[in-house]
Amino acid sequence: MKLGTLLSIVIVSIVLLFGCTNGNQEQSTKAVHQIPAPSKKLASVDSTLLIATGDMSGVYFPLGKALANVYEKYNDAATGTQVTKASIHNTNLVSQKRAEIGFSTVDVLTLPETKKLKLRALTGLYSNFIQIVTTKKSNIHSLWDLRNKRVSVGTVGSGTKLMSERVLKAANLVKNEMDISYLSFTQSADALRTGTIDAAFFSSGLPNPEISDLAAEMDISLISIPKQVADVLHHQYEFYDQDQISAQTYKGMAENIETISVKNVLLTYADMPDQEAYQLVKTFYKHLPELKKVHPAVLSIHPEDAMQGIPLQFHPGALQYFKEIKQ
Repeated sequence: MKLGTLLSIVIVSIVLLFGCTNGNQEQSTKAVHQIPAPSKKLASVDSTLLIATGDMSGVYFPLGKALANVYEKYNDAATGTQVTKASIHNTNLVSQKRAEIGFSTVDVLTLPETKKLKLRALTGLYSNFIQIVTTKKSNIHSLWDLRNKRVSVGTVGSGTKLMSERVLKAANLVKNEMDISYLSFTQSADALRTGTIDAAFFSSGLPNPEISDLAAEMDISLISIPKQVADVLHHQYEFYDQDQISAQTYKGMAENIETISVKNVLLTYADMPDQEAYQLVKTFYKHLPELKKVHPAVLSIHPEDAMQGIPLQFHPGALQYFKEIKQ
């Protein structure tokens, strides 16, 4: 995408519906070459800043919409957001330059097929939490009770599917022991309402809007991921952390729930111009207070730890920004 000056602000809202919708590493900034002072402008008259998001009922989508508005407002950018299947889908869209930036969980970045893509990190974000939701009447009290049950593990191309399948494997559960479906967050919630599935995996920031709505309508339970399973996952994939879902997160929760979490990242393609990548990150953090109004998960984003736990090379433009704020 070329840099230039817009004569007028063009607002493009693009929604592309795809399918069903929806090692810790700290890189040094000491040797980053100095980037010439960038213009605040991002877009030119013949280009649009497209942001690949995720399921409309997750956090990626509203955060992506808010970020598009910020770039439009402060950088005179023509912006658009794409509804996608999320992480894996987004890495492919960005690498093919069908989107300029996109959201992903960091576990996706270490997949063999993703490592081949020419991607760069812009900034680390908040964490996604695995939330295994069931109804009280399903009589599911542990991971192992999922045997012989109808379970949604997330859409193909999503980080939810990747994480849920790894959780099941770590618990020595095989998919042919369950009736597996691949549903979006919205579809999973609807299926739990109608009783067509017994449990569903969600990977998102807290709280997930679909789970919140479901908990307000009916009695639900969240299934914990016990320490022995979390330890297996952390040993195999160090970016999965043992974590908790607070009892205050959803209506009807009686106690904290043990689970795992994984960090999110905002990424772009490797040959994005340095000045543009710099301005994307600078604008993101300058107007982070506005973005924090979108969802509680965004409150956990801080520039001080933005480069921690990201197994992907950072874009030189992003490195320049983080170098500046350390001075």
